[in-house]
Amino acid sequence: MQTRRAFLLTALGAAATAFLTQLSYSAEGNVEPSFRAGAGKAWVTFEGMNWPVDGFSGQHDLLGVRALLLEHARTRFCFVVVELTSLSDEMIDDMKVLIQEKTHAPVENILVCASHTFSAPHVFPSAHIPPGTSKVQNQDMLNRFKNALLTAVTQATDHLQPARIGFGSGSCQVNISRDQPGEKGWWLGINADGFADPFVGVVRIDNQQGQPLAVLFNYAVQSSVTEDFQPTSEGKKISADLAGSTARYIEEHAAADMVALFLVGAAGDQAPIFQAMQTVVNDNGSASRISNHVDAFELLHQLATRLGREVMKVLDTITTSTPTRLQMVRDQIPVPALNFSPENAPKGPVTTFRYQPAGNIKVPVTLMQMGNIIWIGLQPELSAITATYIREHSPFQHTFVSTMVNGSAKYMPDAQSYDRFTYEARSSPFARGAAEFVATAIIKQLEILHANA
Repeated sequence: MQTRRAFLLTALGAAATAFLTQLSYSAEGNVEPSFRAGAGKAWVTFEGMNWPVDGFSGQHDLLGVRALLLEHARTRFCFVVVELTSLSDEMIDDMKVLIQEKTHAPVENILVCASHTFSAPHVFPSAHIPPGTSKVQNQDMLNRFKNALLTAVTQATDHLQPARIGFGSGSCQVNISRDQPGEKGWWLGINADGFADPFVGVVRIDNQQGQPLAVLFNYAVQSSVTEDFQPTSEGKKISADLAGSTARYIEEHAAADMVALFLVGAAGDQAPIFQAMQTVVNDNGSASRISNHVDAFELLHQLATRLGREVMKVLDTITTSTPTRLQMVRDQIPVPALNFSPENAPKGPVTTFRYQPAGNIKVPVTLMQMGNIIWIGLQPELSAITATYIREHSPFQHTFVSTMVNGSAKYMPDAQSYDRFTYEARSSPFARGAAEFVATAIIKQLEILHANA
């Protein structure tokens, strides 16, 4: 297994500095401190839909849209988490217009994230609906999510109040490396010998009475416990899966009306430790999915309870205070690219593969400082070891990394994954070394930010 000391395999440290942009502060630290926060949530139901919808025959549990609005020195920032697999750039742009109109947060200070549940239908922007997709159904779903978003951000705006913030972390083993070696090559599965990141990051936001009004929790796992599970012959059931079930557990066990937002960590190679279905490699080298013969939703309940309890445990240890600074730093980091098309996604393991270089591509990175807390947001799905490296080399004690932020950009795996021809490496638009380059650039940004603190 790759050691953390050997994580940066290329001498990119000096070169990365050239690509750092000038830090732009969204709220200056010398302004008289003032901090307010508000949170809201709304549910998306599929009642009255003409089933099936994108292969789903019904809804097991509700999908949520959650919003957190922060204000410091009269500058506003908004986090929104939507319980879908992914969100297109066009959908996010449309959402940001609505969010900006309601919250008065500048568009550049709005962060829209997918929870990355694998048990939700795909929803497309009206202008780009794939062939075979019902325009009527798709528009119906768009309207339902838009209405839920409006409700959530309206609540967050209406509930804006003086607040305090704090951070804590814990450890939970509900994830496992999904990159599994085999005779025919590396493929998706479970690999107990691979690297799994147990880190649980928790941001607690209290009202002036010391009661939590919102929680941001961060964990590296794909919400795929119930993926492809069919409890009946009718078809699959929609579910918010692990992210949503854990959020609901926290909301039910914390203060009334508290909102819990899940920020998916570097989960590109992290699966739930138990799943209702498993991937197997057949004798001919093809891959297929088979049942583990378990009750998927009971399994989901158990894993969500385990993760939720750890978040609650951490929550009780956090001391909150009024932050003296709230600021956002944005960058575009050029990295080497590859030719990749989702239509040519890998179908099974291989023992050799030729990557096709395609120049450079810019990766947007957002850093947000909330007092002594640093949040790092990216579009690409990183490998868990990359986020671990960033946290361990950050000059800030309280650092956490999330992905699927303001869009998605497929996988950005660590260098070793390219040598192994993993699913993530062969599904990536980024070349070998891109993750290490981005990690180096982020750490240098953090060092500059820390020096100016």
